[in-house]
Amino acid sequence: MINIGIVGLGYWGPNLLRNFSVTDNAKVVSVADLRDDRLKKLSSLYPSVRFTTNTDDLINDPLVDAVVIATPVMLHFPLALKALQAGKHVLVEKPLASTVGG
Repeated sequence: MINIGIVGLGYWGPNLLRNFSVTDNAKVVSVADLRDDRLKKLSSLYPSVRFTTNTDDLINDPLVDAVVIATPVMLHFPLALKALQAGKHVLVEKPLASTVGG
C-alpha cells in the first residue's frame, strides 16, 4: 500500500483525489490547498483524509510515501524539489515547468 498526499484542489486535484481513493494499493492520507472552502467541501466526502492549508505539513508527514502535485505550473518545480528532498515519490501534473531554462 502506498500512502499519497495531494497538493492542490483546483481543476485536476479533486479528480486525482477521487481516482487515487478508489485505486487498489493506494490510499490518500493527506490533501493540501490554500483555499479553506475547497478543503471543507471535499473533507465531508473524504472523512478519513487529513486536509491542511500547509504543504510543508503534508510533504514532511512520515505517513505520506508519495506526493502528487496539481498546482499552478509556477509551483511545480519548487514543490517537487521539496518533496524529493524529503524522500518522497513525486507525480507532477503536466507541464512540469513553464520553460526549459533554469
